[in-house]
Amino acid sequence: MKVPFSKATLWKYVFLVINCLITAFDVLLISCGVVSLGGAGSLAGAYTAASIGFLAMFIAFMGAMASVRQSLILSWAYIVTTVLCIVLETICMIAFGILKDDFYLMAVKRVQGIWDERPETQEEMDEIQEQHHCCGRDSPQDYLPDKQQTLPASCCRWGDCSDDKNIFARGCVDAATSFFNQQSDNLVLIIVGLIAVQVFGVIAAYYFTRSMVNLKQKREQIIINE
Repeated sequence: MKVPFSKATLWKYVFLVINCLITAFDVLLISCGVVSLGGAGSLAGAYTAASIGFLAMFIAFMGAMASVRQSLILSWAYIVTTVLCIVLETICMIAFGILKDDFYLMAVKRVQGIWDERPETQEEMDEIQEQHHCCGRDSPQDYLPDKQQTLPASCCRWGDCSDDKNIFARGCVDAATSFFNQQSDNLVLIIVGLIAVQVFGVIAAYYFTRSMVNLKQKREQIIINE
């Protein structure tokens, strides 16, 4: 059902733009959730964040299709599923706040475990050191008891440990946990932003649906009068 430019057309484009914004937030949620929770060693947390992101992305796609196809059925389905998704996201955000300290300890234990199992896990330790620009468990001094004359290249900028200025002075436990705290704060902000945009999406979907119904009634009334 094509309509001329009217309130229905206005809400159609508002609805479409909002769902594009929701998709952007979904991408941020997936990436930040996987990096922060996966980096802490919680695969379940990373999968949960990714699943919620993909679910919200699918609903946003449904909303975009409802807007483009001007479908009342898809619009109502979008409203219902988005409300349920907002409830799910709120529950997960509260759960994350409750379990944040547990995730923090998981990040600590992950780095400590990799360090303690060297040399078998040295490659994993190198990846952590390169990612967080850190060296050793607590400091570069941790390598001295191993009677190593040189630090691994991952402990230094550009892999050059010949200059002391290039050596990462920060320990990896501190660097990894600080990274988790920063990313977890970003994750909460992303979820809050996503929920806010989804609320506007529900409002836009409602007014789009109502304007489409009103327009349809007006057309039917015109036909009857003729």
